[in-house]
Amino acid sequence: MILDVAFHPIEPDLVDEDRIASLWQWVDEMVIEPAQRDRLAANGLRVGKVIRADQFESRLSEMSGPQDIVDRFLGEADVASEVSHGGNRIPMRVGKRYELPLRQPRSGSHVALVRIKDTTIGKTLQDPQYLLAITPTKSSTDGQVRIRCRPEVQHGSTQQKWVSSDSALRIDSSRESWSLDSLEIDFDAAEGDVFIISGDHPIFGFGKQMMTGKSVDNIEQQVVVLLKIAKVPSIPESF
Repeated sequence: MILDVAFHPIEPDLVDEDRIASLWQWVDEMVIEPAQRDRLAANGLRVGKVIRADQFESRLSEMSGPQDIVDRFLGEADVASEVSHGGNRIPMRVGKRYELPLRQPRSGSHVALVRIKDTTIGKTLQDPQYLLAITPTKSSTDGQVRIRCRPEVQHGSTQQKWVSSDSALRIDSSRESWSLDSLEIDFDAAEGDVFIISGDHPIFGFGKQMMTGKSVDNIEQQVVVLLKIAKVPSIPESF
């Protein structure tokens, strides 16, 4: 399959509740199971399927604000903000995991807090980087693919280890990862569907840690992530 990813940094201090509500009126959050929506909401996260792409994109563009030539240049050079920005087209194989960083690593030691049921769990992590681990799998419905998005926090120093494959051994360099199964997001998607992953407003908790950062002007920004299913594999291609 092919996944189009777009990151839209917005400035929460310049966006009021009415504008946020007008954005989410074009989103169907019922595609996520109620229990899972509750777990995400307890951590300051919202997920849904865009139902009117034209209206939604127009409102989101207004919230993102105007960009001049310098802004676009800095964004393409990955120095405009700590949060991810721009877009990317990712070819994916069914059953294979892909990592989608949501912001630059936070330098130093930081405490990450996650709300699970009625308990808050905290871990002190070194140089944490927040990401989504995305894995497309087979759907029970023809013409669709099931997408699994799991929030993770990579941290610590890079470690090397030998990994075996069908043909040879190779060296894999990676960091330790805190995988948050309780916040995993699953949904079925057809070709052309667009999904949004965003923090709540006002943003708080784990959502704030994962999806906010400072711009080059030291202004707090929140990233809104759009996932568009550009192509669903046919049965001979994937299974």
